[in-house]
Amino acid sequence: MLSRLYRYATITYIGGGFGDDGVHNVLEAAVYGKPVVFGPVIDKYIEAVELNECGGGLIIDSALEAEKVFNRLLQNPRELRETGEASRSYVHSKKGATAKIVQYIYEKRLLTS
Repeated sequence: MLSRLYRYATITYIGGGFGDDGVHNVLEAAVYGKPVVFGPVIDKYIEAVELNECGGGLIIDSALEAEKVFNRLLQNPRELRETGEASRSYVHSKKGATAKIVQYIYEKRLLTS
């Protein structure tokens, strides 16, 4: 249900980025073209790393920094829009990944004995 609620947000926060296990699924929010904010534990999650690199994901180190980022985005509609567009563009740039994976499995005959 959470993945569908991101549609109604202005800015999204994804949990897990402050724990040992790392950030949760950033794509669920990014697909809706929302700025995605998360904690710094992202090393094992290529989507979070790449989302940050393209400008759609914003890493925070504390609750105070989160407040500053949220306020900055809310007070700057252009940055809010551009960050959200970067999120959406990132997700759409990965379109077709499933077909590529299935084709690879088929070509390598990985499902046959």
